Amino acid sequence: MGDLPMSWHEDFSEADYQHYWNLSPEARHELLAEKQSAESLRALLLYQQAQQALDGNDVHTAIACFVEVLALKPGWHDVWAGHAAALLKARENEGAIASCVRALELAPNNAEAWSLQGVALYRLGRFEAAANSCDRALELKPDDHQAWSTLSDALNHQGRYTEAVVSYDRALTLKPDEPSLWGNRGAALQKLGRYEEAIASYDKLLQAEPKRYELWHQRGLALRKLRRFDAAIASFDEALTLQSAFYPATRSKLFLLLQTGQLLRYVMGRKTLVEQGKVTNDLRNVFDSVVKTKLPTLVVIALVVLSSTHSRVTALAIAGIFLLIVSISDLISESQK
Repeated sequence: MGDLPMSWHEDFSEADYQHYWNLSPEARHELLAEKQSAESLRALLLYQQAQQALDGNDVHTAIACFVEVLALKPGWHDVWAGHAAALLKARENEGAIASCVRALELAPNNAEAWSLQGVALYRLGRFEAAANSCDRALELKPDDHQAWSTLSDALNHQGRYTEAVVSYDRALTLKPDEPSLWGNRGAALQKLGRYEEAIASYDKLLQAEPKRYELWHQRGLALRKLRRFDAAIASFDEALTLQSAFYPATRSKLFLLLQTGQLLRYVMGRKTLVEQGKVTNDLRNVFDSVVKTKLPTLVVIALVVLSSTHSRVTALAIAGIFLLIVSISDLISESQK
């Protein structure tokens, strides 16, 4: 059921609003078709139609209805905020910001407009501005879950991980069943070196979405930092079970086996058919990665050297040195994860 917007109280009572909200589509259409319907009533009916379309994810209808309302009542800030919400659903972020700005010009204390503006700014990568907008929304409405969620992600992207975790915790007190918050909170905790907490946060998300193979990989990295190597490998294997071509999990797994002196035995030792299948998949991922990411550069380097020195041996040697350097760089990068 809809709620009467603040800017409409002079024209309608709460009872009026609920009466019109509950109209059937046919009755609403008849009232809109009547030429004698007052302008304010037409605006109300179109506004409610827009809100109901938005609730039903009929975004284009919602936007069209909001535009009609704004033609009738451009001074009603709640309509601008509703228009912004519809544009956000349509991924029209710049347009949503423009509508929020208009709403806030009319009503600087419109918490919804500040919150929606924060979402749009965040999507555009303007993280500091997004955080500031959400802060303003939360000053006006401290229990706004959307504002807490957006603020958390904006702080996370700015590298303000401690603040982000506090913000995620606040968002989760309002909506503890929001899976993505648990995952993003875990990433922030992992950046802070709080690996046990990060794993617990990842596990919360994986309970709801167990097929998130990237998250199994991140969980494995956190376990590796805690030197829980068997559990880490199991987590990497789970990622690869869900997405066999996910090379980052293969690289992390093989690096851990190298680090613990188990790599040769893993590749060459006797094993069951299931274990052999894992080895084959890992080696295929390594080969595919080399072919896709390194081989083109190696070929170019070899051809350039060959054209300038006319020596195949020199060309192959320099290409080999490049491959060695890149491989060492990959190992260093993996060790820092």
